[in-house]
Amino acid sequence: MSMRLDAAIAGTGTRFKIFPQPRFLEIFREPETVRVTISPDQILPGPADNRMYVLDAVNKRPYGLFNQRPYLGPSNPPVLPGLDGHFDHLDVNSREFSAATMYATVRRVLDIWEDYFGRRIEWHFRIDFEKLELIPLISWDNAQSGYGFLEFGYGRTRTGAIDLTRPYCENFDVLAHELGHSIIFAEVGLPSSGTTNTDEYGGFHESAGDLVAIVSSLHFNKMVERILENSKGNLFTTNELNRLGELSEVLQIREAFNYERMSTVSREPHDLSLPLTGAIFDVFVEVFQKELVQAGLISEELAKRSFHSPDENEDDNAIQAEFAAAYRGRDQQFKESLLRARDYLGALLAHTWNRISPDNLSYLKVGLQLMNSDLSISGGQHQNTIRECFAWREISFPNNSLVFQIRSLDDCGLLSYALT
Repeated sequence: MSMRLDAAIAGTGTRFKIFPQPRFLEIFREPETVRVTISPDQILPGPADNRMYVLDAVNKRPYGLFNQRPYLGPSNPPVLPGLDGHFDHLDVNSREFSAATMYATVRRVLDIWEDYFGRRIEWHFRIDFEKLELIPLISWDNAQSGYGFLEFGYGRTRTGAIDLTRPYCENFDVLAHELGHSIIFAEVGLPSSGTTNTDEYGGFHESAGDLVAIVSSLHFNKMVERILENSKGNLFTTNELNRLGELSEVLQIREAFNYERMSTVSREPHDLSLPLTGAIFDVFVEVFQKELVQAGLISEELAKRSFHSPDENEDDNAIQAEFAAAYRGRDQQFKESLLRARDYLGALLAHTWNRISPDNLSYLKVGLQLMNSDLSISGGQHQNTIRECFAWREISFPNNSLVFQIRSLDDCGLLSYALT
């Protein structure tokens, strides 16, 4: 959701409370009030609207291959709004809050990405179902997305038991990631056959889910302010933004800021996703730094020094001190630069995903389309940035590619033709 749309719904959207990150993390003990684009008079008890509905199932087993939606068993009563039509009155320790916050998370993430696409995102399952089914709390130590549904259980204790204090439906990153898969199914689609399916299509799917979560999380004021306060604008460091699906203070599912290259990962989709996510995250951070340089907030020399690989000899402490000095007293200007970079990345991804084929998908094709999209969005301001970030991740044509074949006039039959 661009800054423009976020401001537009400030007085018309329905209010909910969402935890930007799991509440068991010390720094995010309090939820943030957000608005979705649907007005109070359009939201039904559940909550539900014209695109999705929450169904708080009772004693439900997880869906499986031979047991899929719609759920027809017993369920708890739908959650009701307050007298003012909003849902931000709910006790954050109640089951009703869990149901409402799951709806609000999915609805807000959909709002964000429909804004970047500039249109409605049609469900890929609409031939069978009109709405997405959201099941927030089942007695299960996992969560899953499927054909027309999202259903979530709970995290685990250290002994492996179900931890009822950690419902996945309140984990913004995990929900955003899973909805990201639905967005890719809708906008990119499926390979037309097994022969056109590639390992990199699977990695691309996981990367896209992570990127949906990253961009969406940057729509929380508390998240943006926390990131900047901790990093002082030096995002080439470990921070809350690149810790995806946090499970504890020190454990997360994946990290967007990583040093993985194509030669260092396996073909398993989650592992294979890391170089692509890392490359695009690097592009985002460099665009942010360009915004800082253009605004006169940091020097171009500092921006260049902060972007380095682990084997380069850079004084990280000195770099961080320079960022801290630049950030002091300019937190609002840094925030505005970060939000502009966020909206560039969201628009870049939407433009790219809308134009890439799922058949024989490769990271190289993704990179080339990102460059085409940048031409449309920024007039090509970031061509070298995309090129360099993808090259560092070893995303390029293979060494034996025909593009490296040298062709002479003789090979093309032109020299002999010219002599006759």
